[in-house]
Amino acid sequence: MPGKTCRRKTVRHKAVRTLVHGYAALLVRGRLWDGRTVPLVAGRYGPEAGPALPLVVLGDSSALTVGVMEARHTNGARLAGDLVAEWGCAVDLDVPARAGVTTAGMARQVEDVAARNKPGVALILIGGNDVMVPVSLRRSAARLGYYVRLLRASGWEVVVGACADIGAAPALRRAVRGPASRRSRVLARRQAAAALRAGAVVVSLSMEDFRHQPERLYCPDGFHPNADGYLLYERRAAVAVSAAAGRLPAVTPREPAGRPDEVFPDGWEAARHVTREPGACFVPAQAGGPVSLHRYRPRQRRDAATCPSPVTTAP
Repeated sequence: MPGKTCRRKTVRHKAVRTLVHGYAALLVRGRLWDGRTVPLVAGRYGPEAGPALPLVVLGDSSALTVGVMEARHTNGARLAGDLVAEWGCAVDLDVPARAGVTTAGMARQVEDVAARNKPGVALILIGGNDVMVPVSLRRSAARLGYYVRLLRASGWEVVVGACADIGAAPALRRAVRGPASRRSRVLARRQAAAALRAGAVVVSLSMEDFRHQPERLYCPDGFHPNADGYLLYERRAAVAVSAAAGRLPAVTPREPAGRPDEVFPDGWEAARHVTREPGACFVPAQAGGPVSLHRYRPRQRRDAATCPSPVTTAP
């Protein structure tokens, strides 16, 4: 029976991917890049010896970093480098993300990570495909909340990047852009509410840069960001990932950005602001409890060439 159930899930996930690709042909001009060109970046970053902080990046093409050609420009490598520099320990990076998946299709990623013996920080970037296909956004957000609860019950600290504005992509046909932007905002708020209630740190990925400077921030397919575009997301996600790392039992607790700029009584109220506060980090005191908002403040960045490279390759 377990094998039969697994086969049914595989067939269902393949059907969803086929649906996504089919809709993409109708809604997007030109051919989209896929995940086959993304460099492999899993492995250990920082000191070869000593304890390491596990970091996993789950989700769709935005988590996989489809649109970049160099390993040092991927979300995973950049975040691992930031954590090594900030915390001084090694980082064991894994990127189970898959291009083309919806929230429903990433269940296996989450289940595999939840089953690991050594928990750490899990970053979830998902939602673009949910926006583009006719699925229930309410159900997608509910599934995301379930994934957060499953990971946290296994000891993981979770960061969720609330859905960015998919409608800003220049590759979208003109009639699609408005509805895609509206669905993106609705999903971002629902994702934030569900994730905060489940105890995840949430980062707002809403920003106008992609709409105003598409030629600078998108890769040649006009849908996925390029290295500069992903850097905008990573800079904001890095604050939330560091805040989540500071909540792990083995790490000295630390506030993400000093005193909060605002405190909301619960996740529902905080979620209303996730599309109004570009780059903000939302940190729940506990699942279902008050939420602290930390507005985005640029940090001094290291040159990408100085980011540590993996010293080992994950099996």
